[in-house]
Amino acid sequence: MLQRRSRASVADRARDRGALAAVVAARRQELDLTQGDLADLASVARGSVVSLEAGRTVSLDVLLSLLDVLGLHLELTTGAARGVEVSRPLATHFGLADGDDEAGPGA
Repeated sequence: MLQRRSRASVADRARDRGALAAVVAARRQELDLTQGDLADLASVARGSVVSLEAGRTVSLDVLLSLLDVLGLHLELTTGAARGVEVSRPLATHFGLADGDDEAGPGA
């Protein structure tokens, strides 16, 4: 089955759906995985991948499973909640404006 690739840049997707959704989708595509492939490798439902990439909420267990397959990790820090922050190296790699991009809905 053919899968449509998004024509929107990662920065545009981050603005529309949140940084987490944009980076997950970009990393999945970078690894040449379909949403179904990623779901199978993480042992989660394809709908969970679709939801996360759309900026909707998924459970922490699902998120951690998906990030593990993608070679990404979640980092917790102390301080005021500011949403999702993408590390500067990852933001640079995916062409986000800066390494401090707040997530949108569901992040």
